[in-house]
Amino acid sequence: MDPQRHDFYLMLHLPPAVAQVVGRLQRQLNTSYHGPSKPMALDRLHATLVPLGSYQHRIPPEVLRLARSAGALLEEAPFPVCFDTLQSRGPQREVGTVELAGHGAGVRPLVLLRRQLVAALLKVGWPAEWIRPGFTPHITVDYQHKPVSARRIEPLVWEVVEFLLVDSHYGKGYHEVLGRWPLRNRQPSLFD
Repeated sequence: MDPQRHDFYLMLHLPPAVAQVVGRLQRQLNTSYHGPSKPMALDRLHATLVPLGSYQHRIPPEVLRLARSAGALLEEAPFPVCFDTLQSRGPQREVGTVELAGHGAGVRPLVLLRRQLVAALLKVGWPAEWIRPGFTPHITVDYQHKPVSARRIEPLVWEVVEFLLVDSHYGKGYHEVLGRWPLRNRQPSLFD
């Protein structure tokens, strides 16, 4: 038996009502399409903020401790986010992912939240070389689909009220929540 891979990351989970809208988009995407498709389960739809690595067997306790310490440092108010484009990622001649993307002010709060999370990780001693430098806010809708032309959709807008620390049990379709931090109006918002 292969050892279980654990993908570890900080992320936003989509509210159920927004996930239902994405489910309708998934069905529309595949209405007249008969090629390969692997839609993301609605209860696992998310936007990754900071990937924290992949581990075999289990996440090392020290790594988990650092990530939880960093998450606990943030004190931010809830904020709105908006995704308004359906597009493919990667080479446009191969099967790949289809995702939701946002632009400008719609996803700027996610970029700022990620910056805060990265600063918190560095503050608690997370190695800088373990942090991916780039960040493109997106929500994967399908993992295995022929490319689609980028198109605007009815904007998906919701209030972000928490972020999560998750152990994704790779290949099992299971996200184990290891930390949850609500966003509260404790101080003036960074996003105003």
